[in-house]
Amino acid sequence: MGYPGRGAIHGGHKVESMAFHQLGVIARIHAKCFDDPWGEATLDQILKMNGAFGLIVRRPRFEAVGGFALARIVADECELLSLGVSPDCRKQGMAKALLRESMVRAAAFQARWFFLEVAQDNLIAARLYEAHGLRKVGERPDYYQTKDGRRTDAHTMRRSLQDLLF
Repeated sequence: MGYPGRGAIHGGHKVESMAFHQLGVIARIHAKCFDDPWGEATLDQILKMNGAFGLIVRRPRFEAVGGFALARIVADECELLSLGVSPDCRKQGMAKALLRESMVRAAAFQARWFFLEVAQDNLIAARLYEAHGLRKVGERPDYYQTKDGRRTDAHTMRRSLQDLLF
């Protein structure tokens, strides 16, 4: 397991804290993953918020960043703001490693709950989250906008971190 500020190994992938000099590569990965990409300035702003943390994952035996997670802890809750894996790195367990380490770090910082929003049509992500104990607790109508201008609902998912507390 990981501890705040240190790297961790999950499924053979090294997960470590995101550094500001990596924002360019994170922005490029974000643009490949989402219809509404976040640029370096947005990522910088998020990382500077109180309670925010970012993680990156590297492929085994490679230095290249394969994915990222951004989260923010407020009071006793941690919200996963974004998680993305470069298309050429998918189906290797990187998203699982990022999600697991995000929850471990949140618990280490005394968060008791972990939640996120996921597009209702993002079934792959929803299955990943369900496999890690997150359950649908609500909906946000028209939460996301696609590149073609359509709107889609988001499911709010949540889980307790009690079993991860140190």
